[in-house]
Amino acid sequence: MLVTGGGGFVGRPTIRSLLGEGARVRVFDLDAGAVSDLECEVVTGDIADADAVGRACRDVDAVAHLAVLPLTAANAEVQLAFDVNVTGCFNVFRAAGESGVRRVVYSSASSAYGPTDAAPIPEDHPLRPVAFYPASKAAGEMLLHGLAGTYGYEFAILRYMNVYGPGQRAGVVPAVARALLAGEPPTLTGDGTQSFDFVHIDDCARANTLALAADASRESLNVGSGEAASLNEVVATMAELLGVDVEPTYQGEAVPTPPRVGDVTRARELISYEASVSLREGLATVLDELRRGAPVS
Repeated sequence: MLVTGGGGFVGRPTIRSLLGEGARVRVFDLDAGAVSDLECEVVTGDIADADAVGRACRDVDAVAHLAVLPLTAANAEVQLAFDVNVTGCFNVFRAAGESGVRRVVYSSASSAYGPTDAAPIPEDHPLRPVAFYPASKAAGEMLLHGLAGTYGYEFAILRYMNVYGPGQRAGVVPAVARALLAGEPPTLTGDGTQSFDFVHIDDCARANTLALAADASRESLNVGSGEAASLNEVVATMAELLGVDVEPTYQGEAVPTPPRVGDVTRARELISYEASVSLREGLATVLDELRRGAPVS
């Protein structure tokens, strides 16, 4: 089993999940030290280096492609994002075919949907990204469809909703947590009523593990909690967990938006996925990590 980007935010929990199922795991990552505490084989290299990716794919049965330049960096550095998120996908999906890999699981993102006109969002909703990061994830999906068709291997695409959890450095959840721990009111854009489908990283890791073992192929699946929570709810829940009475401050115009929630019915039916970490439980893990002052992922 190969996990690309195994030292990352999604990769480390996925490796732990796979090891818990008795899998033998090989990791492809830039930094071998990022997984030095995990019992896995490590191949170091750059996802944009086709030869290095080819070596990593040899003699594995399945690949979880998790290596990615994340949202903020990708939107700021589009050439690097193309190299990592688009060329990297091409390299992995082609190498999988050349190496005789049986199955590929690709971590995409719900942002690939772009503006949505349905709630919950079904997987057959059009992909119409409006920034480079989601466009690069959508491009990866198309490359996987084409190269899996060329080489004949099985695949599943997982579109994560709003992922959060220990190890996350950017995003609204860690920003709110850091502000509250510093005794400061968190700042929210708009009026805080915007609602999202927050899914804990451990549930994403479990979905990756289930998708690697499943029979369903050529499927795109939403991975989320299936429930909406507003930004105000996130602040209130963390404040309650910390025992503080803090109200957020607001900036910018409040623009009414429909709840952004994924329909997880197909994931439940096809890979037996079910979110198991409640929002309260998940936010507690974020606060615990930050209070300890050391990343846990």
